[in-house]
Amino acid sequence: MTARSKKSSPQKPGTKLVHAGAEEQGNVQPAVTPIYRATTYGMSLDLYRGTRKYYQTKGSGTKASELELRKLRSSFFYARYANPNVAVLQRKMAALEGCEDGVATSSGMGAITSTILSVVKGKKYIVTSPHLYGSSFYLLFHELREMFGIEVLLLEDFLSKGWPDKIDGKDIAAVYVESLSNPLLVFAPLDEIRDVRDELCPMTPIIVDNTLLTPINLEVFRVLKPKRDVVLYSATKYLGGHSDVIAGIVCGSSAMMDGVWEKMTLYGCCLDAESAYYLERGMKTLHIRMEKHNQNLHEVFKYLKSVSGKFGIKIFHPLMGENPIPKYAKQLVKQKRLGGMIAFHIESKGQKDGIRFMEILHEKGVIQHAPSLGGVESLISMPCNTSQPTREQQKLLGLDQYGCLLRLSTGIEDAGDIIGSLDTAFTKICSRR
Repeated sequence: MTARSKKSSPQKPGTKLVHAGAEEQGNVQPAVTPIYRATTYGMSLDLYRGTRKYYQTKGSGTKASELELRKLRSSFFYARYANPNVAVLQRKMAALEGCEDGVATSSGMGAITSTILSVVKGKKYIVTSPHLYGSSFYLLFHELREMFGIEVLLLEDFLSKGWPDKIDGKDIAAVYVESLSNPLLVFAPLDEIRDVRDELCPMTPIIVDNTLLTPINLEVFRVLKPKRDVVLYSATKYLGGHSDVIAGIVCGSSAMMDGVWEKMTLYGCCLDAESAYYLERGMKTLHIRMEKHNQNLHEVFKYLKSVSGKFGIKIFHPLMGENPIPKYAKQLVKQKRLGGMIAFHIESKGQKDGIRFMEILHEKGVIQHAPSLGGVESLISMPCNTSQPTREQQKLLGLDQYGCLLRLSTGIEDAGDIIGSLDTAFTKICSRR
C-alpha cells in the first residue's frame, strides 16, 4: 500500500492528532511479520470496480465471478475479508499441507462450520461417525438437520455400501471424519473412505479434522486428494501450542477455499491480526514440539500399561492394538508418531473419584486440571463433562459405561515429572475404599 505523504498546507491540532506520523517510514524490512491491527485500508479505483463486479456476478459460477472473488480475497481493504497477518498464516499452512490454498478462522469450530456450510447447499446427507469432538457431533447430528434438513448417513453404512435405496451418491454433501478421534483415539479409515468415495460418489469431498495428529505426524494429502478434499484444524491446539490463541484453519484447493472463505466472511468468524501473529509464531516450532509430545506420550503409555493391572486401568490408545489400524496409519504407530493424547478409565471408580484424581494432579503442579489439549503444558479433563457432554453421544461411543474416563494431553515437560505426578494420584485414589 502506498504511504500517505505529508500535507503542504497547515493543519489544525485535531487533524495532526489523527494523521501526523503516518508518513512513509523508509526501507523497513522486519525479520518477522509485524502485527497489522488496522481494520480498514485505502481502496484503489480498480478495487472498487472489482468489488462491485464480484457482487454483481456472485453465484453465477462464471470464470469472471471466480476471478473477481480471487482478487477480493487477496486484496487488503477490510480486515474481515483479508489481513496481511492472516494471509501469511494461510500461505504457510498451504505450503505445509502441499495444497493450493488455506482459510484461517477465529476458532476450530469456525473452520468446521464454514467448511460444512460451503458444501451442503442442495444436498441431503452427510456421512460421518459419532467419533467426533462434541461440538462437531452436535453440528452434524442436530444443527444441520434442524437448519437445512441434512441427515446423517453413518460411516459404517457408507463403507459397507449398506445405504437405503433412496440415497443417491449425488445427494451426499461430504464425508466428515477426525483422522484420530477425540477422546477415544480411533483412526478413521481414510484410504478405505477414499476408495469407496471414488467408486460411488466421486465428486463428494472428504473433510478431515487432523487436529490431534497435525501435519507433522500425518500429511493428509498423501492419502487423500488435494484438488478435491479438505483438511482442517483447531489451531488452538498443537498448531498454536501455547494455550494463548483461539483459531482454526482449513486447507485444500483454491476452488474449495473460495467457498469456505465466502462462508467465513458471511458468518463473521474471521481471525484477527494479533491471533494470526501468535499462531504463526507458534507454528515455527511445531515440528520440534511434536517430537517431544510424541516422545512423552510414548513414555506415559508405557507407564500406564505397566501399572494397568495394579491400579485397574483401561487404556484407550492405538498402541493398545484393540482397534483396526488403517494402512496409512501403520507407519505412524510403528514410529510412535501419534501426538500427545491418551485416554484411560479407572475401573470401579466413578466421576467423584475422577475429579479428585484430577485435583491431586493439579495440586502437584505438573498436570493441570483444565479442558483443551495440544499445549506445551500437560492437561487432564473428563470428556463426559467437557468435550463430549451430551448423553446421546456418550451412549453412541459407549462412554456412559466408563464413569471415570479421563483424557490426558501430555505436554513437553520432563516425562519423569509427568509420570511421577500420575503415580502419586493413582496411589492415592486407588488406595481408597
